[in-house]
Amino acid sequence: MQRELERAENLRSAIRWCSASVGWAAMAGGASLIAGFAAGSTALVGFGLDSMLDGGASATLVWRFRREERGARPARELERTAARIVGVLLALVAAYLVVRAAVALAQGSGPSGTAVGVTLTAASVLILPGLGTRKLRLAGPLRSQALRADGVLSAAGAALAAAALISLALSTGLDLRWADSVAALLIALILVRESLLTLRAGSG
Repeated sequence: MQRELERAENLRSAIRWCSASVGWAAMAGGASLIAGFAAGSTALVGFGLDSMLDGGASATLVWRFRREERGARPARELERTAARIVGVLLALVAAYLVVRAAVALAQGSGPSGTAVGVTLTAASVLILPGLGTRKLRLAGPLRSQALRADGVLSAAGAALAAAALISLALSTGLDLRWADSVAALLIALILVRESLLTLRAGSG
């Protein structure tokens, strides 16, 4: 009985935090894509795309945990479905980052600052780590690789936001225009690894 009560509380918490991610992604993700394309920032555009896909992953998990809460389908079946969806979303973010970073490096282009971009990324550095941490902490008790992957996506969004700010400063002050793209590539490697783990969990 105690375990059932604890799981029920964890399910409610997961739904709350994933719903918060959906709301943040809808606002920050769309605005970051617009600002990133305007500024020519790989990390900022990648952050916007990561945010939108993170919102999609979080929406999938809201569906998954609500279905389990209502007892509509077996938890293991729901988890496999969610893991497959989230794993694909991680792979899409990673692929986009690699392509865009490669193009930017080949062209020797780098970011330029915008007030909107700087404001969004600074806010994301403050907000996303909390969202990611909460989801990662709940993933263990709920035994959800899909939720863990969503937490990693949120953490990646925070890292991309920080990378955009740092690389903008480096590009402006030291003319290190490649820093933005290199940061995006490093984050893409992390997402590829997490995508493979999540897809494996979805096929198990």
